[in-house]
Amino acid sequence: MLLFILYLLIATVILITVVYFYVSSIAATPPKGRADDLSQELSLKSGRVIACIGDSLTHGNIGECWVERLRNEYPEDTVLNEGINGDVAWQVNNRIESIVNCSPDIIILMIGSNDAMASFNKKSGERYKSNNKLPEIPTFKSYKKLLPKLLDRLNGTSKIAICTLPPIGENIDSAINVHIRKFNDFIELTANNKNINLIPVSKLLWDDLSKRTYHIKSDYDPNSLPIIRRIYGGMVHHYIFKKPWDEIAKSRGQWLLFDQIHLGERAAKILFNATKKYISSV
Repeated sequence: MLLFILYLLIATVILITVVYFYVSSIAATPPKGRADDLSQELSLKSGRVIACIGDSLTHGNIGECWVERLRNEYPEDTVLNEGINGDVAWQVNNRIESIVNCSPDIIILMIGSNDAMASFNKKSGERYKSNNKLPEIPTFKSYKKLLPKLLDRLNGTSKIAICTLPPIGENIDSAINVHIRKFNDFIELTANNKNINLIPVSKLLWDDLSKRTYHIKSDYDPNSLPIIRRIYGGMVHHYIFKKPWDEIAKSRGQWLLFDQIHLGERAAKILFNATKKYISSV
């Protein structure tokens, strides 16, 4: 009996390890159809090049991918997915050259959520600096320098839209969302100053959150273990047990963000509709 229990424990540990590495490999896989991929091709589609630039909210393998929906909507166009999980504005600035070299006709930029989370408290900042191998801890002050610099480097494209940032957690009065409002206010100010189109993602998502039909169960916890548990737990339920992101979200008392950070199907549809509206207008 003891031997059976030992074998069962070993088998459980092996299974958990395999699942963890499988999910980790998904999270670590870059998006398909990046600028680097495009530069290696000899021919392009006949349509426009649309570059969607950002972090995991654009990447779309942790949560629903609104960029893939754009690809289905505009099959004659080349839609670049330049969202990289975990990226802050500093990292996007460092990899922008290959995107610019593709001469995109339209650019949609949504960056800053990781900068906001990293600058929320000291531990978060140190974690981002270490994990992302950054030269310094991201701050709101550094973001205010990096975002205009990034937009200036993209100014060869006349059709640029910048998105405000989605909520973190779904409590409008939480400390993290008060913090994010500073970033969104600056994004709006920068868009106005540079005469750049603004996609009000934040407002659209908060408007939809007002329609929620059940109560919030928990608020955003910035500590690493709760974040890892929420993200990886959600990915296991989606990729192993094939549950929709919104179903995972509902089981946790979330409406739009299955892990309080990343987009479920409902949220991705809102973002898709907003970006589609912009693309169709230019």
